[in-house]
Amino acid sequence: MRGEQDLADVLVRSLVGMKLALDTGDVLAVASKIVSISEGAVVDLGRVKVTKQASRMARRWHLRPQLAAVVLGESETVVGGVRGFLLTVKNGMMTANAGVDLKNAPTGMAVCWPADADKTAANLRRVLEREFRARLGVIIVDSRVTPMRLGTVGLAIGSSGIAAVRDYRGVRDLFGRTVRVTRSAVLDDLASCAHLLMGEGRERTGAVVICRAPVALDKRSVSRFAHLDMDQCLIASNLRAVSAAGQLRG
Repeated sequence: MRGEQDLADVLVRSLVGMKLALDTGDVLAVASKIVSISEGAVVDLGRVKVTKQASRMARRWHLRPQLAAVVLGESETVVGGVRGFLLTVKNGMMTANAGVDLKNAPTGMAVCWPADADKTAANLRRVLEREFRARLGVIIVDSRVTPMRLGTVGLAIGSSGIAAVRDYRGVRDLFGRTVRVTRSAVLDDLASCAHLLMGEGRERTGAVVICRAPVALDKRSVSRFAHLDMDQCLIASNLRAVSAAGQLRG
């Protein structure tokens, strides 16, 4: 909780110092890395114990053994991999290396995802709403790759105050047909907007204010509301998902 409060204080001071006032309906996007570091979700790779399973995985996919060990410890499921990366499921989201990252991490360290990004988003939102006397949304943003597309886009790994999905089912399209399945991933759309400004290198943009976003405010909604079971997912249901242990035995 101390880390969250420290981060909230930094965000408030930064916004006030830049003379930026948040109004009802605004969304503050916060980079997951600064959340993780503020909460101590950082691993000293020099202290990581490398298991036989991690060693085998590291050899198979050309990973640093210590990194492979951390990734396996953070993963719920390992689906596969390419050179240097494992395709994993973490907190119900398919992502590379279970969100574990060496980029922009202190030397010799790896940064993991926050323990509970939805909880962090909720705590930040409460502080910001009290400070700015407005109803706000907060998202915690990381990056992800998209199948068959080059480059990264934004991923909301945590949120608070915003309806996670816009449901178009039952709405009529331009030609009068009733929409049957389409839903819009509001959180990830917002995350991608912020990710474009945050960047992936030395930009040092740890937070982005999205003003007048076309979102529905909902204090009950969190990022987990946007999760989709693997057997319902067009992509994941067509992959042979196995446990980390099963992958290593293969």
